[in-house]
Amino acid sequence: MEKKVTPLSWQMDIINNINNVKSASIGNDIILFDDFTNVNTPIFSYPFKFDMLFIVFCTKGTGSGTIDFKPYSLTAPFVTIILPHQILHYEQISDDFTGYCLVVSNHFAPEMLPGIDKRLSMATAITEKPYAQLDPKDMSVVRKYFLMIKKIITMTDNPYRLEMVKHLTQMFFYMAYTYFPKHVETTVQTRQGLLTEEFTKLVRENYRHERETAFYADKLNLTPKYLSQVIKSATGKSASDWIEDSVILEAKALLKSTNMTVQQISNELNFPSQSFFGKYFKRKTGMSPSDYKKM
Repeated sequence: MEKKVTPLSWQMDIINNINNVKSASIGNDIILFDDFTNVNTPIFSYPFKFDMLFIVFCTKGTGSGTIDFKPYSLTAPFVTIILPHQILHYEQISDDFTGYCLVVSNHFAPEMLPGIDKRLSMATAITEKPYAQLDPKDMSVVRKYFLMIKKIITMTDNPYRLEMVKHLTQMFFYMAYTYFPKHVETTVQTRQGLLTEEFTKLVRENYRHERETAFYADKLNLTPKYLSQVIKSATGKSASDWIEDSVILEAKALLKSTNMTVQQISNELNFPSQSFFGKYFKRKTGMSPSDYKKM
């Protein structure tokens, strides 16, 4: 019998590896980091599949990377919301990066989210673009939210502080929904841009099962050759590279953020065998899955 798959302990990883950062917490389930400047933890070194709700409010500095395979590059002030089971990879964080970070365990996250799974427009707005550049008015509101959360968490003699944090965070999500869509690009896209957007969406939905360009071309009623030309022209990266990079990012995240064995990850990603998965991974990364897991 295969052992139960569990995420690695993000609480202890953060506590043990982020140094000199002010924090306040309610047990190990809600942690607020203040003056989030000295980021030095494996979570920020590798693609990481989160088992938590993760809200970052950057007041100074820059950050870039990917969230669920979608690239971003932001300059303060901005806010990002990472929902449980999304993959975050910080590729660059500036030395002057400053702000606040709230992490909520997967145990409490469902209580913090205002039925987001039942509100498809809210879920779509946050998952499709889980970050927003803030204007001065929005920045002031978000800052007040974090300061209020901090004040409540530090009220250790208040038996209702968990409930207060929960309801305040629910309010934050409703508020965020009102301004996240404002930052969605409204420029008219070319046909090439629309095809690229449709292709990358299909890849996100199917890469665990489908790794052939022909599958995606068929879904888009195109020939594989034409699809490859469009994607290469629009992104500088071939269609097959987009597919393979998505598979590898997921594999890296599972290797680093769960206790899954290489065999289990191979099965999860629908490879015919562990050996085939190992060769595929090494061809793209230069190392075996086992070696990557040990890094």
